[in-house]
Parts: sequence; C-alpha cells; structure tokens
Amino acid sequence: MDKGTIEAAILAMARDADLLAAVKQEPSQAPKLLGIDEDWAATILTGNRDRLRSIGLGDGLTILVSRWFNDDLGDASSSGGFVVDESMPLPTPDVPRNLVFAGGCSHVPDLLARPEIDPDDAVARLLTGYEKLAADIAAADPDVILVSADCHFQSFDTGHFVLGVGERHTGSMEFFKRPDLDLDLAGHPDLARSLADAIRAGGLEVEEAPRVDLDHGLVVPLRLLLPRPDLPVIPVITQPARSFSPFNARRFGEAMRSAIDNSGLKVAFLATGGLSHWLDPGHFGGVDTAFDTYILQLLQSGRGLDMCSLEPFPLLEHGQYEILNWMIMLGVAGPAVRGNVYAYEPMEASGGGWTVVHMDLDEARERSGALATRAGQS
Repeated sequence: MDKGTIEAAILAMARDADLLAAVKQEPSQAPKLLGIDEDWAATILTGNRDRLRSIGLGDGLTILVSRWFNDDLGDASSSGGFVVDESMPLPTPDVPRNLVFAGGCSHVPDLLARPEIDPDDAVARLLTGYEKLAADIAAADPDVILVSADCHFQSFDTGHFVLGVGERHTGSMEFFKRPDLDLDLAGHPDLARSLADAIRAGGLEVEEAPRVDLDHGLVVPLRLLLPRPDLPVIPVITQPARSFSPFNARRFGEAMRSAIDNSGLKVAFLATGGLSHWLDPGHFGGVDTAFDTYILQLLQSGRGLDMCSLEPFPLLEHGQYEILNWMIMLGVAGPAVRGNVYAYEPMEASGGGWTVVHMDLDEARERSGALATRAGQS
C-alpha cells in the first residue's frame, strides 16, 4: 500500500456517492473497488484523519473523510494528534557517497551561557549526548561541515535560505552577556557556491551571503562538537519568519546532494535547533513533549522525511519553526535513514525540548546494499 493509492481511493469515493455507499456497505470489497486493503478502508470510513495525516495526506483531503463521508459537522472523530504509522514500507536508502556524517542537536544558549538554570542531571545527560556526537563527527573525519541554523539577530537581503560563502565566519554570544564564548571559523567558498548553483539548478532560490555573523545557533553546537579548529564550515541559515515551507526545506537539502557527490570532499551535515521551542511573547518556556516524542520516533524509524509532508500550521502550533533546519539535513541524507537519539531533555527554564541525534548512515548504506543484492538474486 502506498500514499498515492490511498489518496486516489479517497478522491474516487468523494466523486462517486454510489461507490462510497458500496464500500461502506461491504468494506471487504475495498481491494476490488479501490485497490486498498480493508485496514486502510476502515481508516477512511471511520474518519481517522490522524492516521491519514501521518502518511502525508493534506488536511484539505483528510477532512473529506470526517465531515463529508461521515457527515460529522464538528469533525470530532480525530484528536489532531500525531502518530507514526510504520505500516508503509520504507523506501530504499540513498545516501550520497561523499556524505560521511549527518546528525542534529539543539543550540540552546543557556547550555553554555548559564547552565545552572536547568536541573544538573538533565544538563549532564544532554552534554553526554553532545560528547557522543562529537566522537561520531571526529570518527567521520570530514573535510568540511555544513551547519544549518535559523536567523536570530541577523537580517539578510532576501527571504530565502542562505549559504555562507565567506572565507571566514566570526561571532560570539555577546547578546547573552558572554562575549568570551566566541568562535572564528574558516569557510569554504568554493563548495558553498557549488551548492548554491545546484540549488538553483533544482529550481529553488538561495542567497549567497559573504558575511554570516555567528550567534548561539552556531557557536553553541560548534564549540561542543567541532573536531578541530581549522575544519571549514559552511553556514546554512533558514529564515522562518519570512518563509516556512517544510517541503521546500526538504527539496533544498535534496538539491545539494549532487554538489556534495561531485565535490570530491568528505562532507558532514549538522542540523541545529530545538524540538518544541517558542520565542513568542507569553509562550516562552513551553515544552511539548508529546510532539517532540513524535518527531524523535519519526527519526528513529527512518521516517524523518515524513514530517516534511505536514502542513505548516501544525508544525508552528507546536513550536517547530526550527525543524526546518533538520528537514534540510534529512533531505541531504535521503530517505529511510534511521536516527539514534543520544539525548532528549525537556527544559522549561531554558525554553524547549532539547535533543542530540545521530543519523546512522552506515546502517542505511548496508540496508541499501542488502536490498540491491536481494533484488539481483530474484
């Protein structure tokens, strides 16, 4: 069963009242009449929008199954909760050959600027996760690392995603009363411009920024994770206040894959940002552990890209604007890569659900090879 078949079945019944009535009367006829199994027919006929949303169907489509198929004027049969549906088979992994590391971590400023505001044991567990991820990056021995973060204090010329093309990137956490927490990084202009060319060739827009002022979004993770001070870094900056498109974030990452493969370099990609995290007035400090758990389950099961099919509102409602940074990384790594969650800590004082995740590229490549071998033997 696949998403397209289920979508076609819903639309077919929406267009043909007699067909809808026939399937309602005899759900066992669903395979013959619609090409879907009885389990998915039951999902549709009971108006289970939560499950349909989990496979990437848009809310405009799923509302048909409640308000129109069941005449539920209050649309009361679904909770709006998010579920991970593992009944759909994973696609074959397709990791770029020159990608040697992919992962993500939060960039919470208080972790370095004033860790004492959060519980000591939670801070310790989170830092242990960073230590494990630092070891993974060091073992991968990259020639360059791409790091995605959202703009916090710096405005750029456009509303597009940004690639830092400068020779160097500098900054500190002076806005958090810690100018001593600074960073001076080498850039990689040649690869950055090649990435920009590949993104435009993919039909997307990107801004090449000769200057990216480093703030906590890059200072925190790189002070904790950078394996050596001379490792070139390319900042990838999202601007969610000006554009929030989950699917385009995925496409942005996917568009970079060809440039990575043609670079001749060992490339690492680190996503940064919270899970649930709000900066709007009156809401800071909230943590949505249920939704954070959903995101982490998607990553662990190799279904991280599924979140890119969600519409913007449910993501933003749960404080997920920084998830664009992760979606770009997932687009680069490709489908069906499973994540190892090294840490997750809900910390209200510092304002979010913080995590550290390593994407297992080796396991994905092994699975891809095994699938190819099996296909060749059949």
